[in-house]
Amino acid sequence: MKYYYARPKFKFYSREILDITAALLVLIIALSMIIGTGSISNVLQFVPISALAVLTGFFLHELSHKYMAFKYGYPAAFQAWYVGLGIALFSAFVGFLFAAPGAVMVYGYPSKRENGIISAAGPSMNLVLGFSLLATGLFLPHYAFALWYVAYFNFFLALFNLLPIPPMDGTKIIPWNIGVYALLLVGSIIGVAIFYI
Repeated sequence: MKYYYARPKFKFYSREILDITAALLVLIIALSMIIGTGSISNVLQFVPISALAVLTGFFLHELSHKYMAFKYGYPAAFQAWYVGLGIALFSAFVGFLFAAPGAVMVYGYPSKRENGIISAAGPSMNLVLGFSLLATGLFLPHYAFALWYVAYFNFFLALFNLLPIPPMDGTKIIPWNIGVYALLLVGSIIGVAIFYI
């Protein structure tokens, strides 16, 4: 007799919503402090750009992990690391940004392939967004600074998450498919390098 199990329905959990909200707010504030150095008015001026960068670079990255996990039948939820969020605020206050806001936790036992694909979803989203925003900035010169800054943020996050250091995404992609890892790594390096040429 075969048993069929219903896949979990995609959802956000109440604690998860709290964690996501906290992470978004802290990262937006911290990034605004880095871009808009000086007075409070300068910081506030860059909140919209910071919000767009965090929503695309961080939130959609984590959402991609979560979506792919649910697609394979594994419940998943973002869990904030509040110590990391505190470090992010403190580091921004002293002039640089080091952020470890948390991550999507996947519940279950995904295979090497499933785990690799779930992990690759985040950096892949960053690269798609980064190159899309880069191209859009060419056609909207009045918004080029904002769009390119957000594009850079996405490229940087992709590259950072591909580092082969636990618990980064790279350490789960490599055992699954080194070719996919190389493709994502080269794409993120090119994306970041564009801004230094």
